[in-house]
Amino acid sequence: MDLINTKLEKNNIYIIELNNPKKRNPLSLELIKSLQNEFDYIKKNKQIKVVIIQSTGPSFSAGHDLTEVRKSAKSKIKLLNLFKACSKMMLSIRYLPQPVIACVDGIAAAAGCQLVASCDLAFASKNSYFQTPGVNIGLFCSTPMVAISRKISSKDMMYMLLSGEKISALEAEKIKLINKVFLKKSLKKEVINIATNITKKSNQSIKIGKLAFYKQLDMSIEKAYEYTSKVMTKNMGFNDAKEGIEAFIEKRSPNWKN
Repeated sequence: MDLINTKLEKNNIYIIELNNPKKRNPLSLELIKSLQNEFDYIKKNKQIKVVIIQSTGPSFSAGHDLTEVRKSAKSKIKLLNLFKACSKMMLSIRYLPQPVIACVDGIAAAAGCQLVASCDLAFASKNSYFQTPGVNIGLFCSTPMVAISRKISSKDMMYMLLSGEKISALEAEKIKLINKVFLKKSLKKEVINIATNITKKSNQSIKIGKLAFYKQLDMSIEKAYEYTSKVMTKNMGFNDAKEGIEAFIEKRSPNWKN
């Protein structure tokens, strides 16, 4: 059985589906490597406009495969390499030129919650819930908190980390871990609609904008303004920017070249 299914949908939307439902789609080293290979492929593929990560079965992802973690713990190097591989895979989402959307239906726990937080956008079914339960088993969710703490407040993050309790999809929306909650029956359709709307924009503009967004977050406000002023100047030199402005002035739809 393949751990992931992939398909290119209409409007060049690329679907990655986690496919190990019996084990609740754990982020095993094999799955991490499969996702890394997919992201490496997507980064070079100019045809793909938006990526959606979803799952089969009742869970999005329960996090690391604890059986594998326990075995790897016999060697500190193996264990470190597992966490490093996972961190690299998560960072790959940030550096992709295409927007990546998490479509969550079911539990997203520990590294599974980290995967959701690593995506640019995240939507969930009403029955979904989120959790960083590591504290309950004596293994603090240290790597998952890196991505999650950059999406929610420190108080909300510490509550999740210290309590180890589940939070509902509605609560996750409230604390800004996810963008919006939909009914289970309409989730995938709604996410496809959102992705389709994004595909109608200029790829060139989205690429430069996404990379600039994450880069400026790590800067002081002065440096960020200096950097983004240069980015906008570069962006204005693109044919799509010129076409977009002309189309706006002429009150017509733009004809994007990229």
